[in-house]
Amino acid sequence: MYLSNTSLNVYETVSGASITITPNPPIIEGGSVTLTCDAAGFNITREWMKDGHPVSSGDNIILSEDKRVLSIKKRTDSGEYLCRVSNHVSSENASDTVNVIYGPDGMEIRVPNEIEVGQKFTLTCSADSNPPASYTWMHNETEIPGHSPEFTKEKDEYSDSGEYSCTATNDVTGNKTSVVHKLSVKAEGSLTPDGLSVVVITGIVIIVLLVVEVAVSVAVYFIKKNGSNVEPMHRGGSQQHVYENPSPVYENPSPVYENPSPENTSPVYENPSPVRDNTQQNQSPPLPLTDFKSTYDTRIMQ
Repeated sequence: MYLSNTSLNVYETVSGASITITPNPPIIEGGSVTLTCDAAGFNITREWMKDGHPVSSGDNIILSEDKRVLSIKKRTDSGEYLCRVSNHVSSENASDTVNVIYGPDGMEIRVPNEIEVGQKFTLTCSADSNPPASYTWMHNETEIPGHSPEFTKEKDEYSDSGEYSCTATNDVTGNKTSVVHKLSVKAEGSLTPDGLSVVVITGIVIIVLLVVEVAVSVAVYFIKKNGSNVEPMHRGGSQQHVYENPSPVYENPSPVYENPSPENTSPVYENPSPVRDNTQQNQSPPLPLTDFKSTYDTRIMQ
């Protein structure tokens, strides 16, 4: 006879998976929202997904340790949530959609500042809101019929000048926000293609010309000032003094002898003093005449 032992574990299948959202809709941005995943079964585990992507704890999502409760609090957390409950023998999914209500905010109005009379113009208003906001237009405190984010007029008049206000309203929360813009209708031909008036462009041109004139005047002043302080420079770059007629030119430099006897051999020079040539310039300074003359006087004395 042979004997053996074995064990048998009986698991209860998962059933009744569900998600409970607190508080009940509508869910307004700014408050905490919790999603609780419950199910019947033995030894179960949970896994969360949002719009088909796994969810984990982060800055705006908090998961409890057993992943039963998920907490959210931002408008970007809107979407479809799925909780998958499973054990060794079965699994079951539960899903629900979270729609966070917010806005209106980020208000913006797009409209020209100036237009010419007789032209078509469109005013566009936008705001971030869930659900989408409804819009109300007013011109100089008078309501314009309609609730569209755009207001168009095919042919404007001078009476269309003034303040235009756009009010965005969230019909769920009742929150409102407004923005005001001023529009000016000008005479035909008074604006450039870019929408700038001729007067504005003329002013800009005059200012630019004045700036250029001042810059040129300052530059000329400094050029003249620096030029008056420049000293004459040698072609090679170093400073040199310029002398006129520096080199002496002597006439009759050869000696003339009187009484050509052997005893009298001392030469006599005529016109030993230098004669300057007025055509010589830019040469070295003259040698001292005193030393030159004394030399010849000494030779004559001998």
